[in-house]
Amino acid sequence: MGEVYRATDTKLGREVALKVLPAEMAHEPERLARFQREARSVAALNHPHIVTLFSVEEADGVHFLTMELVEGQSLDHHIPKGGLSVQRIVEIAGGLAEALAAAHEKGIVHRDLKPANVMVTSESRVKVLDFGLVKEMHSADPGEATQTLAGQTALGVVMGTPAYMSPEQIAGRALDHRTDIFSLGIILYEMASGRRPFEGASSAELASAILRDTPRPLSELRADLPERLCQLIQRCLEKNARDRFPSARDIRSALCGVTAEAPSIRTTATAPASHPVVEADTGASRAEQGFWVAVLPFKYSGANTELVALAEGLSEDIVTGLLRFSYLRVIAQSSTLRYAHQAVDVRSVAKELGARYVMEGTLRQAGSRLRIAAQLVDASSGTDLWAEAYDRPFRPEAVFELQDEVVPRIVSTIADTHGILPHSMSEPLRDKNPAQLSPYEAVLRSFAHFQRVNAEEHAAAMAGLERAVQQAPGYADGWAMLSLLYKEEYTHGFNLRPDPLGRAFAAARRAVEGAPSNHLAHHALAATLFFRRELKAFRSAAERAIALNPMDGFTIAYLGFLIAYAGDWERGCALAEQARGLNPHHPGWYWFPSFFDAYRKGDYRGALEVALKVNMPGFWRTNVAFAAVYGQLGEVEAARSAVRELLTLKPDFAVVVREELKKWWRPELVEQLIDGLRKGGLEIAGEEGTAPANSAAKTGAGSHSRSV
Repeated sequence: MGEVYRATDTKLGREVALKVLPAEMAHEPERLARFQREARSVAALNHPHIVTLFSVEEADGVHFLTMELVEGQSLDHHIPKGGLSVQRIVEIAGGLAEALAAAHEKGIVHRDLKPANVMVTSESRVKVLDFGLVKEMHSADPGEATQTLAGQTALGVVMGTPAYMSPEQIAGRALDHRTDIFSLGIILYEMASGRRPFEGASSAELASAILRDTPRPLSELRADLPERLCQLIQRCLEKNARDRFPSARDIRSALCGVTAEAPSIRTTATAPASHPVVEADTGASRAEQGFWVAVLPFKYSGANTELVALAEGLSEDIVTGLLRFSYLRVIAQSSTLRYAHQAVDVRSVAKELGARYVMEGTLRQAGSRLRIAAQLVDASSGTDLWAEAYDRPFRPEAVFELQDEVVPRIVSTIADTHGILPHSMSEPLRDKNPAQLSPYEAVLRSFAHFQRVNAEEHAAAMAGLERAVQQAPGYADGWAMLSLLYKEEYTHGFNLRPDPLGRAFAAARRAVEGAPSNHLAHHALAATLFFRRELKAFRSAAERAIALNPMDGFTIAYLGFLIAYAGDWERGCALAEQARGLNPHHPGWYWFPSFFDAYRKGDYRGALEVALKVNMPGFWRTNVAFAAVYGQLGEVEAARSAVRELLTLKPDFAVVVREELKKWWRPELVEQLIDGLRKGGLEIAGEEGTAPANSAAKTGAGSHSRSV
């Protein structure tokens, strides 16, 4: 519907693409409306896998867009005769799924997804082009469900490219986001085999094949494809939209499973009969993979229709929230809806679904008060892992505000790094040899370090992750967690090897390149940039990580205190407070930004009140805080006690005090802390009139039992 030119933006000195509507077409209202609809749709999207729209212009009656110039090759020229490698299929499919998820979440359906509309850049990144055929899902005009190229009077000619259209698109039925999932399935099939799943000598024969035929199993065309990848593609190509993946985010999650498990190469039908191949997305397949999570529909037994809708909305929003955590395997809501109106036994349901963890919830109303109760069960043992009740006033006009307040608390409490699920998942893996962990298990195992923060856990987690990224080099979660562990080498001195920040930065870059919408990847990148003192880039990466997953209390808290320490105390302290509200089981270090903010302002009594909330006596920075603030307050005995504990944990602290503190804080705060430590009795090595470095023994410091 338009012509595309390469051009130069003379104001900003950059190369751009201009998409121009031909002059003779601009006077056709329908085509102009389509052009303007494209502009509105693309302008609403801001995603690394979607072409960026810079501006919408009109000059002398010529309508055009200025867009990002994408250097590379379209996907249809990128697929070889026999198909792409498994790793490349997963990488490209992941980018496409993320792009579609971003569009669908804004109510935008592409409707013409095909290899020619997908660019693979010179850096091997995926970019989806041409949202010219999108449909706004919430359009009030039902007549827009399927539009023809020349208006709705042209029988049988529908918008889109026939070879990549869904059955409902060909049949002229109403469309939703699942039409793109079918088109994605065709692209994946073609990437895997080098051929399309549906063929025909004419458009009519092709349309008939899409409506009627079952594609040839990929396992017959290519023996080296992982079973899970074949199952994933097959599910995308289901004729009935209800049988496909319910969302593009579900596809992205399933692709993580393909990569993380690094499936062995299929040979032929030589597997013993005692080990049959399971059906796609069955409870048996999930149980074999382990650690799946199911959220059952929340129950409400009253007659209030608003509360019926709220119950449905809560379970749906919780599933959506959990899917933001790439390391969780969440069963699609379409698989749990059948339990909405029946009493269930959690362990039986878990067995049917293949879930280890099951969440269920109830709503009860008493007058204007509403109680939302939720609980999480480990179905393998029948153990109640967590339960909470949220009492809130109920007003029908504020139902979305209620969901927005309660859902993040539930999700963060069970899902973030210090949440119930990562703790439960990591514990049984601590007894396994790191060399025996799958890549996915290695990521789960690494959470144990962040829950304990010691050298032993750090070594075990790092060994598992280094092996994981060798087995699955495209596994973004593996690279992200490994980056955070390398960063811990620098910040804590755990298992120190050369250039920890260089290795952390390289691993974080691999994570971001592998999954640009992975919040852990941007978290790792931001943390590394902070300690490299690249503060402008740090702020950009930090805000990106927080935006990608505003329900991850750990990310919000950690990046919040780095933002504070970088100088934006107001923003950093606000983020730390937000994180404390998300997960009431948070560790004490979430209070550190508030402590150091009060300390730097000279509010030492207020700082002490905050420090007493930290409750981490075995953590060396806690003792730095107590020693410094007690020193400033003149409470000598309390200060000396904190100094003794500090030197027990870090016997060389008097020697390396400035080196350690300047990793975190700006020079003026470092000197203010040293002043408090000195007043508290710390004899700093190298200062005139102080004792030698080994004077720790004089304060009663004992041997160093472990690094914290």
